[in-house]
Amino acid sequence: MIPVTVVDPEKIAWQGNASQVVLGIQDGSVGILPGHCDAVFALKPCIARIAGEDGKEFKLFLSGGIARVEGGKLTIVADSAETPEKIDKDRAEKAKKRAEQRLSDANRQVDYERARLSLMRALHRLELSN
Repeated sequence: MIPVTVVDPEKIAWQGNASQVVLGIQDGSVGILPGHCDAVFALKPCIARIAGEDGKEFKLFLSGGIARVEGGKLTIVADSAETPEKIDKDRAEKAKKRAEQRLSDANRQVDYERARLSLMRALHRLELSN
């Protein structure tokens, strides 16, 4: 087992031992297993999948952040970490529509990367809340 702590600016979102953790990183996904070498990963908005000691999978939405494996422990410092029951589906649906509008409107000056990340966050929140 690997000791895992997931924190955001407001709380400890999850803490315990895991047999595996899968996270979204800038160029794909990474799986962290016990015995993983020391490493640091920049996280993109993703659904973190944590296989707990009891074999049950725990999922969290992470809006980005940093994951650090050091000395056999995994620490995730997220911009925000949300459990499925804490996700506001209506808010996520509205954010999705706004981002889609921004991305489809060719006549407006749009920060496409910001709109794309907003859409990605909304889609992950909606996926996790269902």
